[in-house]
Amino acid sequence: MNNTEQPNTTKQTGLIAYFANNSVAANLMMFFIIVMGLISYFTIQRQMFPNIEVNYITVNANYPGASPQEIEESILIKIEESLKDITEIKKGVYRAFRNGGSASLEINTDAELTDVLDKVKLRVDGIATFPAGMEPVTISQIEFRQDVIGMTLVADLPLNELKPIANQVEDELLQLSNVSLVVNDVPLDEIAIEIEPDTLRQYNLTLSDVANAVRRYSANFSAGQLKTDAGVISVRVENQFYSGEEFRQIPVKIGANGAKVLLQDIATIKDQFVEGERYFKFNGENAVYLSVKATEDQNIIPVADSVKAYIDQKNKELPLGVRLEPLMDMTYYLNARLDMMKANLLQGAILVAIMLSLFLRFKLALWVMIGLPVCFLGAMMLMPLFGITINIVSLFAFIMVLGIVVDDAIVIGESAYTEIEKKGGGVVNVVNGAKRVATPATFGVLTTIAVFAPFTLSSGPESAFFYGISVVVILCLIFSLIESKLILPAHIAHTHFSPINPDGWRARFNKRFFGFVNGPYRQFIVNCIKWRWTVLFSFIALLIFTFALISSNQVRMIPSPKVPHDFPQINVEMNDNVSDIQTINAIRQIEAMVLEIDKQTEREEGQKMIRDVLVFNQDRTEAQLLAPLVDEGLRPYNAFELSRRWREAMPNIAGVKSLTIQDDVGGGGGGGNGEFGYLLYGSDIDTLNEAGRRFIGLLQQQEGLFDISSTIDPASKEVQMSLKPVAFDLGLDLASIANQVGASFYGGEAQRVIRRGEEVRVMVRYPKLTREAFSSLKHAVVTTPQGKEVLLGDVVELTETPGISYIRREGGYR
Repeated sequence: MNNTEQPNTTKQTGLIAYFANNSVAANLMMFFIIVMGLISYFTIQRQMFPNIEVNYITVNANYPGASPQEIEESILIKIEESLKDITEIKKGVYRAFRNGGSASLEINTDAELTDVLDKVKLRVDGIATFPAGMEPVTISQIEFRQDVIGMTLVADLPLNELKPIANQVEDELLQLSNVSLVVNDVPLDEIAIEIEPDTLRQYNLTLSDVANAVRRYSANFSAGQLKTDAGVISVRVENQFYSGEEFRQIPVKIGANGAKVLLQDIATIKDQFVEGERYFKFNGENAVYLSVKATEDQNIIPVADSVKAYIDQKNKELPLGVRLEPLMDMTYYLNARLDMMKANLLQGAILVAIMLSLFLRFKLALWVMIGLPVCFLGAMMLMPLFGITINIVSLFAFIMVLGIVVDDAIVIGESAYTEIEKKGGGVVNVVNGAKRVATPATFGVLTTIAVFAPFTLSSGPESAFFYGISVVVILCLIFSLIESKLILPAHIAHTHFSPINPDGWRARFNKRFFGFVNGPYRQFIVNCIKWRWTVLFSFIALLIFTFALISSNQVRMIPSPKVPHDFPQINVEMNDNVSDIQTINAIRQIEAMVLEIDKQTEREEGQKMIRDVLVFNQDRTEAQLLAPLVDEGLRPYNAFELSRRWREAMPNIAGVKSLTIQDDVGGGGGGGNGEFGYLLYGSDIDTLNEAGRRFIGLLQQQEGLFDISSTIDPASKEVQMSLKPVAFDLGLDLASIANQVGASFYGGEAQRVIRRGEEVRVMVRYPKLTREAFSSLKHAVVTTPQGKEVLLGDVVELTETPGISYIRREGGYR
């Protein structure tokens, strides 16, 4: 090889020539990109996922004691009709259930969400025919919140004793400088005033009388102002009660002689959690779950670090036997992907160096290898300008583009080196070599950019994922053009390549390699050109064969890659007619199965899969099991295999409406909304339910489908009332009877008080056993317009029939 620089008086122009002749400018550009990229890397926002544009508005309406049919007819249909001409609403899904209903409104991506929210509020507030007794409608837009870290407060203490400690932990977490939102799953408090019907009759009282007494004696009143020479003095009565003990002294009835009947004389007053059984266990101990979340513009890594430091410190201060256990740290995934990107970057650079050193020269390979961090840091430098953060999606884009960005530099470097071999070293020959392939190499990169560019304009819930990937790829490719055309030639031009030793290994390797290229390989290419039609049809046949593999499911197609979860979970939803005890028993059976599978794994593999088990019921019909796994290097198998074993060993539990296992980070495998779904439309709920059952039966026959769930109503029971002739004689109608019965069995809300930042309802009702007994319904007291009390069973016929527990509406249909 002639490496001696040859004189060349040809004047060269263009950016490649300018930077090749001005290596200082090229180096300054490279160092600027590296420094600014590093600054951006250490300061850029870090998230688990990119900010998802949530174009949804929710409408919630609570109507205590109302059936789903009543919710649908008196609330949801009215809301649906009032909103149907708002063109910005893409789709509305309306759901009716016992005691309330909701609407989920999907808004067009090109609409201004706040403007649509104002329109929806204006329309709903304008509905004047909502039923009496319904609570105010709440309308809000769904805000994107990042999950950061979850923890459990564990102790061998009752839940009511754990709650004050949990509230203290929540308050202290919120005092941390970078923590803005903490959610705990502690049940709400309630003050329940429970009175037997016989006691009410004995004292000639009604539940309404008791509720009115509570409102009169437990309240703060303003009595106006006194204007004096010294100024204005406000006069107030401060007599609001906040605990069950204080309510005991309220006089319910005062006799003519001044004798008082106090609330404690006729009622049982309970100051406790909202009615219902609670089950919350962490590795068999009582626990409370707290979750720290971040806003869309927060960096989750420092938030998680602050919380973990707080947990370590707080555990030193908590009472003996009480401790905080970190459960789910979402930065685990983010840090793992960062480590993967760094490892792949290093491995890719080493492979590039080895391959180029083998076929070209080590110094050339070194300069090409340096182009990798330049491209990545250049993209990192500009990512904040496009609203891109470091998250799992953007890191995936870096890993994906790793093998692409180096191609351009290899082509330019090889061409420049070939020119040096032919004509000798020097700037002119390097520039000529780079220019010879600059145009095709540039257009090769531009075509790749053109493929990704349309994804930056995508819309919809997943647009943030497509946008993040495409912008990162495009930025990396742009900087690969800059590095390979402007920086790399300057470095090659000022690099001295020593002559190859004719007796060395490189000379022998080159002789054999180029002998193969110029011999068998060249002849193969000549034959391909000679038999070009045969070659063309061969590739067409391969293409057809490839499509055949896909269509025959030999090569599977999935919408997104599945990543095994480190925190798999089981979600169970029971039929609406079950009790909270049945739901708790169901999740306990599942917990026992999970623990047994883990014991089997330990016996077979010598290592457990599960680190902890958190089990809790969310409400009367829903419960969840969360099972964080041991460190990845210790696991005998992944979460997919674990979920398969769970499904095989899952007990047959009566009353289960749906049971799903989430084993995939993306929410698949039964998590979230599943892989796909179907909607059946109709006006008759019985026909829809029957069609749904048959359709589910067909799906269950398909191999590979699991965790099939539906909104089919399980035919819960309800009691229907019809008036007896005597009711008309007494002046009673169904509306007045229904209101009185609803107040008796659901209870009436006397007032709400704010206690330690929590809204606490004060309820007046019958005891639970009385309300649950069907026979007690007949003996409920109904007051006639004349003030006479009669038994409900004397004025109405009570018939127990199948009922409806859930109604879904979409597009004007059920």
